[in-house]
Amino acid sequence: MAHIVFLRAAAFDLTAGKPALAGVPASAPLSAAAAAIPSSPDAAVAVWREGASPLAPAAATVVGLLSSLDVVAFLASHRAGGGTDASAMKTPAGDVVPREQAVVREVEPDARLIEVVELMKQGAKRVLVRKHITDGCAVSKQPFAPFYKAPLKITGTPRAATPQTIRRSPSSSTFAYDKYCCLTREDIIRFLINCLGALAPIPLLSISSLGAISRSYCHVEASSPTIEAIWKIPSDPRVVAVVQTNKDGAHVILGEISAHKLWKRDYSAAADAMARLSALHFATGIDENGAAPASASGTGIRARRGEVENDIVPSPRSMRFSSRKIGFSASFASQMVPSHRKNIVLTCKTTSSLAAVMAQMLAHRATHLWVTEGGDTEEPILIGMVGYAEIFNAVTRGVLLA
Repeated sequence: MAHIVFLRAAAFDLTAGKPALAGVPASAPLSAAAAAIPSSPDAAVAVWREGASPLAPAAATVVGLLSSLDVVAFLASHRAGGGTDASAMKTPAGDVVPREQAVVREVEPDARLIEVVELMKQGAKRVLVRKHITDGCAVSKQPFAPFYKAPLKITGTPRAATPQTIRRSPSSSTFAYDKYCCLTREDIIRFLINCLGALAPIPLLSISSLGAISRSYCHVEASSPTIEAIWKIPSDPRVVAVVQTNKDGAHVILGEISAHKLWKRDYSAAADAMARLSALHFATGIDENGAAPASASGTGIRARRGEVENDIVPSPRSMRFSSRKIGFSASFASQMVPSHRKNIVLTCKTTSSLAAVMAQMLAHRATHLWVTEGGDTEEPILIGMVGYAEIFNAVTRGVLLA
């Protein structure tokens, strides 16, 4: 029945309460882009090209997406070269953002969900959905509430809505981005998890049986300088595993360096740590505050353990990078890491169901999960990762784009 969801649901069905694409022009200083990242939906903001024709497609004007990891890595490399954060923050955002082709795409409101998912499988991280003049994707104080609290209705036809005034921001109106709703990959997963019955039995199958495990991942040794990870950062997802290699060549994951971990941290302090610390010290220093500190939601400890909690979200304010672990000895690190290894990164098993993986990613606002083998009596061996691309490939298997 999966084809019913993907062929009959329209892009318009997912745009209730969705805002326009947030971003900054390429000439804006890096400080402006960095300030916008904490409030962005998934730790990145768009950087668009200036001087483009008003008639050009909005998606074509986007140079790329600037993530928190890109900002920290740039500041760290600038420091290594003898520069200061103040001068680095004056650098135009267009000079820092990774240049990615077709990272933002555009569709009409009546485009089928399978078309949106196919664009994301091809590398798109944002999909712009054009607003109708009369039904304009009205902004709601509770995004998705009108849709997800109501019985699932998949019609593929736009619903009439009462015209409302849309608040426009200077940054989004430069290239008429206020005429579009912006869909992220997380939005698609959130929609699909509300359609588990229609997708059955796929969500109940293990990620191993579905072939949803990517065996290729980037990693850096725990003892290596963190600055080396800058040259290994992949485009998607923006993450590098911190591992310890056993004698047999297997990797034991100890932490990660990712945009997700740095999303709402103090970028200047994180850059200082990245320039001076080993990968293990850097990764554990980030994790000390957790993905959701207890002061923010009261569930910080459970978040670090990778448990699924629907109310786990990062704190709105920037969190201070931990300094207590800066400079501690390697002997102390070796004593500390084994007891906390499971608390540092979000992991799942090869036997985990696809539905459980989707729920865990949504609960932690994560872009990926690390897949491990091994139990409590032995070290968990890293065998791969599962992210948006793997999930989309699994749920659309057998659905033809006619």
